[in-house]
Amino acid sequence: MILPKDKYLDLKGLVGYSSLKEPTLRNHIRFEGLPCFKVKGKILIKRSEFDRWIEGFRMNKKEQLDEFVDQVIADLKE
Repeated sequence: MILPKDKYLDLKGLVGYSSLKEPTLRNHIRFEGLPCFKVKGKILIKRSEFDRWIEGFRMNKKEQLDEFVDQVIADLKE
């Protein structure tokens, strides 16, 4: 039995679920390793896999936030 969390979403469904725009999602599929399936030209993404993948972008840890701020400041100084 497939749990509701493991529902497959097409790009339109994932746009609504994630609040990201379709071109952004396509870029993440092509260049950032967003896991997906392609069935007869249709892209499908398992919701649970998207949830795990997006966790890699979490920035609520103080250390990560400090590193991010330091990098932005260094980039601005260049």
